[in-house]
Amino acid sequence: MTKELNFLITYGLHNFVTHSLKSGRHTFKIHKAESLKMIAHAKNLIQENFGRSVKIQVV
Repeated sequence: MTKELNFLITYGLHNFVTHSLKSGRHTFKIHKAESLKMIAHAKNLIQENFGRSVKIQVV
């Protein structure tokens, strides 16, 4: 299991957030069907654990 997948499972984000790695850049996609509060929470957790340079998309 990758560090990123382990992170998503640990924080319970794996139900609405996916991760991909392209050309060495981490991208997390958050499904916008979630509440705005959960989207904001996921963004904060991702940025705290992977830095601000990570790409986060709400799709």
